[in-house]
Amino acid sequence: MKLTYYGTAAAEGVPALWCDCDTCTKAREKGGRNVRTRSQALVDDKILIDLPADTYLHVLSYGLPLHTIDSCIITHAHSDHLYTKELYMRHEGFAHLKNGKPFKVYATSHVLSVIKNDLGDSLSAMENAGEAELHEIKPFESFMIGDYRVTPLVADHNCPEAVFYSIEKGNEAILYAHDTGIFPEESWKWLEDSGICYDIVSFDCTNVLLEWDNRGHMGITGNEPVKNRLAAIGCINSDTKCVVNHFSHNGLAGYDEFAPIAKEKGFEVSYDGMTVEI
Repeated sequence: MKLTYYGTAAAEGVPALWCDCDTCTKAREKGGRNVRTRSQALVDDKILIDLPADTYLHVLSYGLPLHTIDSCIITHAHSDHLYTKELYMRHEGFAHLKNGKPFKVYATSHVLSVIKNDLGDSLSAMENAGEAELHEIKPFESFMIGDYRVTPLVADHNCPEAVFYSIEKGNEAILYAHDTGIFPEESWKWLEDSGICYDIVSFDCTNVLLEWDNRGHMGITGNEPVKNRLAAIGCINSDTKCVVNHFSHNGLAGYDEFAPIAKEKGFEVSYDGMTVEI
């Protein structure tokens, strides 16, 4: 399995749109990995994670093969993870697709209600044309996307029905843990009972070096105890690739400053366009 990061920032991006703080100023000056777009990832070129407003930029900048993808899992309804108008751009006239497959969106009832309210009759037209399908998911109830077993887990995040995902294929597995603070106990119980040892874990690190209570989001001070607890219950081992992701400019450090700090603590730092492969 492989996990490709197309966007690695929180809602405002890095540099943030209107901001001239030190982190944003340095990101503009340095460029490269210090510049981050809104959060999006792809598993094995098949399962899209989230649909932000920067999706089109990811197609242009990093070759996101959106026209070949027909499955998307959504973490929650915040606009940096769900920009519903991009879904309508798959409607005939905006897009001419050769594969004839519907685009399947897997999300909680709250996310689906947001999509339906935003798109209204436009969504109905897509569904009637066989261009889109909405599938309701529920926490801890696994579902299949082809050969992949996907399980939504309850996140600690200030958004209704926010989830993060366990994704398995055969003997390989990825834990994609965004947007969440330190996991709720019900999710810890599922992880402990699952018997899964993950090959890749992607940790929310929105707050980077900022002192924070690790509720809603984490920084490195939350990532460390989560990593330790995952190890204690057998969900990771010395071969697991632990990656921190989803960064805010408020975190007091850009990629260049943070990468060596994270490395000392056993984490890789994601950047836009990065691929992690088992």
